[in-house]
Amino acid sequence: MKNPFRNLFPRKIRARYDAAQTNTENAAHWSMATAYNADQEMTPAVRAKLRNRARYETMNNPWLQGMIQTQASDLIGTGPRLQIINGDEKKNTELERAFNAWCRQVCLADKLRIARMTQARDGESFILLVTNNKLPGKVKLDLMLIDPERVAAPWKILDTDDDSQADGIFFDEFNRPVKYNILRQHPAVGFDNGTPHYFPAEQVIHFFRQERPEQHRGVPEITAALPMIALLRRYTLAMVKKMESSANISGVLETTDVEQGEGDELTPWKEFPLPRDTFAAMPRGWKLNQYSLQNPTDTQLDFALQVKVESARCLSLPKNVALGDSSGYNYASGRLDFQSYDKFLKVEREREAILCLDRIFPEWLAEYEPYMEVPLHEWHWDGRAHVDPTREANAEEIRLANKTLTLAEACASEGRDWHVVLRQRMLEEAAERDMRKELGLPPSEATAQANNSNQDKDDDDE
Repeated sequence: MKNPFRNLFPRKIRARYDAAQTNTENAAHWSMATAYNADQEMTPAVRAKLRNRARYETMNNPWLQGMIQTQASDLIGTGPRLQIINGDEKKNTELERAFNAWCRQVCLADKLRIARMTQARDGESFILLVTNNKLPGKVKLDLMLIDPERVAAPWKILDTDDDSQADGIFFDEFNRPVKYNILRQHPAVGFDNGTPHYFPAEQVIHFFRQERPEQHRGVPEITAALPMIALLRRYTLAMVKKMESSANISGVLETTDVEQGEGDELTPWKEFPLPRDTFAAMPRGWKLNQYSLQNPTDTQLDFALQVKVESARCLSLPKNVALGDSSGYNYASGRLDFQSYDKFLKVEREREAILCLDRIFPEWLAEYEPYMEVPLHEWHWDGRAHVDPTREANAEEIRLANKTLTLAEACASEGRDWHVVLRQRMLEEAAERDMRKELGLPPSEATAQANNSNQDKDDDDE
């Protein structure tokens, strides 16, 4: 008889994940997996070891150093430019020029590039907002870069079980930073007396890549690449040593019948000089073989290329940017690779704006124009040079003509202010008309077309 309750109580399915199984084949591989939280895994000792190794490898590996510098240069470029988009245009221009002048005085772009390289290499970077009375002008706000080692818990209150602080960063009940303890000097310079030296969170800018909830400190972004990039350097040095050892041995003496007592004896390890461009006459029963040099260049290049590409993914660099070589690319493949890279740059620049620039600008404005509310503003960055300028210009012209692209968007993609571009273009057109009129020259083709268009419009109105 069929069970009427069969569908009401479905049978339990006993399934399991292969990746969750532990056996003799994978036990060693998964032996280091832990269930700790982010701060427990990123203890001060662990972060210090990773930071020191990342610095050492970066300073001794030209590829890794070049990748970090390239990422910082692409991301920061010549620095952000302020554009205020509401209020009086004349006042906005004054504020923009004054802020850009202050950025040059404090070397904002250079400090942001250093902070970005520090984040990639050391895991985190700190910028301290300070008052520098030596700066010219009425704004005395300045930026001071701090080594990650200087942000640490005072040894007098060091407590690894304290959830309210993470190695010198103290938090409120909402897990937001309240204050930072910054040592008066680098730990490698001298021992700190343990007296807390706190700075409010409003005065400290902290950059790091947060990958887990409740993560308060950062590890080097190149951490995953360190084992492979170190292995590449060891492999390269081993190949060079092998080739040098092989090249130092000119040849090998081989005998075929000395064991039968018919050949002449030679003293072991005796040098056998060979004059240049001569034939060698060997004793009876001996022959001279040239040492075989097997060049491992192809194998080494393939291995090195694979390691470099894998390491570049930690920094979100495409292959041609990481290698500094686009010889194997065409226009389409290059643009495809840069699409994902440009998205990464866009996200990182937004983080720079939120974490850093939007905090610096109000502090600057409070000194430059007290009691003035922070106006609505945007940040513009350097644009990317086009691989095919003609094709890009034609595409922009079509989109501007069919009104799917605005002048502001087109200028913003190149890191320019559309107000400045439009004003400059109008000034050049007016100067050209006046100069043509002064020299007795006919109007330019563009001016003539505009006049004809206006005349046709007036005729239609009549």
